[in-house]
Amino acid sequence: MANTFTNTRAALTGSSAVVYTCPVGATAIVLLSQATNVDNTGATPVTLIWNDGTNDTHLTKEVSIPAYASIGLLSGKLVLTSGNTLKANSDASSRVELTLSILEIT
Repeated sequence: MANTFTNTRAALTGSSAVVYTCPVGATAIVLLSQATNVDNTGATPVTLIWNDGTNDTHLTKEVSIPAYASIGLLSGKLVLTSGNTLKANSDASSRVELTLSILEIT
């Protein structure tokens, strides 16, 4: 088994979009999920959704991030299996940047 540490990032928009997909034949452990409000116009809500291939589960729903602040969206680690996705959105384009740190096991 190979262990690969990887990072992904996305500038969130008003529409829910896939920000990470666990590769086929792999298990992924999300070690960190941090959202940063890079805008000074006020608090911005963020939603993070896990999809197991069939069902959406909200990990956070419209969590408010103050201007120029960061929050961790997961309180622990999240295990994803082959084909699972993480989707995220904010209420405005390019106000929130999302960073994920992931360990992929193949």
